[in-house]
Amino acid sequence: MTLPPDRSHVRTEHRNPASSHLDRLEAADIAALMAEDHRAVTDAVAAAAPAIGALVESMVPKFAQGGRLLYFGAGTSGRLGVLDASECPPTFMSDPGQVVGIIAGGDSALRRSSEGREDEADGARAEIERLAVGPLDTVIGIAAGGTTPYPLGAIRLAKARGATTAFLACVPMAAPPACDHLLVIDTGPEVLTGSTRLKAGSATKLALNCITTALFTRLGKVRGNLMVDLAATNDKLVDRAIRTVMQFDPSRTREEAWALLEANGRSVKRAIDVPNWQPRLRDASVALRPLRAEDREAMHAAASDPAIWELHSERNRHERPVFDRFFDAALACGGALVAEDPATGRVIGSSRYYDWNPADRSVVIGYTFLARSHWGGSVNGAMKRLMLDHAFRWARTAWFHASPGNARSRRALEKIGARLDREEMVPVGGVPSLRVIYRIDRG
Repeated sequence: MTLPPDRSHVRTEHRNPASSHLDRLEAADIAALMAEDHRAVTDAVAAAAPAIGALVESMVPKFAQGGRLLYFGAGTSGRLGVLDASECPPTFMSDPGQVVGIIAGGDSALRRSSEGREDEADGARAEIERLAVGPLDTVIGIAAGGTTPYPLGAIRLAKARGATTAFLACVPMAAPPACDHLLVIDTGPEVLTGSTRLKAGSATKLALNCITTALFTRLGKVRGNLMVDLAATNDKLVDRAIRTVMQFDPSRTREEAWALLEANGRSVKRAIDVPNWQPRLRDASVALRPLRAEDREAMHAAASDPAIWELHSERNRHERPVFDRFFDAALACGGALVAEDPATGRVIGSSRYYDWNPADRSVVIGYTFLARSHWGGSVNGAMKRLMLDHAFRWARTAWFHASPGNARSRRALEKIGARLDREEMVPVGGVPSLRVIYRIDRG
């Protein structure tokens, strides 16, 4: 027979000096040696992060138009591609056809070795044609040693049909023909010489995890670090959905989270997209909670000092008829909060969210006042920071209105990073009044 090509130059085929005595070690020592050897895995994937990122960014607009990600590999590499693809639907609620893993020899090769099929350079042709691979698709060939004909042939065939192509290998190498993106995950020689199911396998799975996690995150299926494209269809998923809503908005109770899910078809993504403009927020200096009708007298007591309103455009807000209009408007806006001293529970002021604009994801924070007993400390800044942090769960921009002559309020806004945007006339108590408008954008 004709001898196969000499692959002695491939780093995954080299002997690892650290494990030359492997056959003389106890089982625990073998495990410890392998764990130590695996430290190279994360370093190798981290070094490839820029290349992984470039590949993912090229895929995002194509996926938005119906594109797919297709893995082709043989042996361990093929099994890892199939595994990663199979994990996407339960993790991201993706369509099973969006990420597909194809292994040389077909699905039976997942359990029974079909390593001979990896030498077929045209072995992927039938699958490429069956899947009607085209310009919106991305095909990734996976081969730990970088020389396997099956995945190399897959990217050649896919490129001819206009697909974006990538090749993932665990050895240093030049980009093969027809490869748009080369991902080199250089893990070096294995503890067991040539057994690329070890470090190379771990690094390959981590790289595939990075690709699909980054892809679906960029496609909006993750909020913060939470899986939000989740439908609550059984008890386990209902509990996870409730906890996800509460993790996204810690001001909600378990009962509130469940009611919100029920009102939104048990969809976590739809539920967390509903802003909560009357949260419960607190730190060591102030507690904020939704304004209630029964707060009228306690809030008037806090607002009855004329000095509070000296720099406001409505300077007589301490007077009962004017205050009652202010209070009624706060109740009606659906975003008013009472500020309490956390040590005593006494009402010390108020603030509110209003004019939420879902089109540009902006909200106004204003009508803030504090009793003079709490001036000059940390309470004002704490209120604004608590409200900002909460608002930025949904909003990209928070606006603040201040009277031009209210130097105290303007200093407080500038202290938390707000910048002057413009001046305009706004209605205050039904009367047009000049306002300076500040903004803070979500970082």
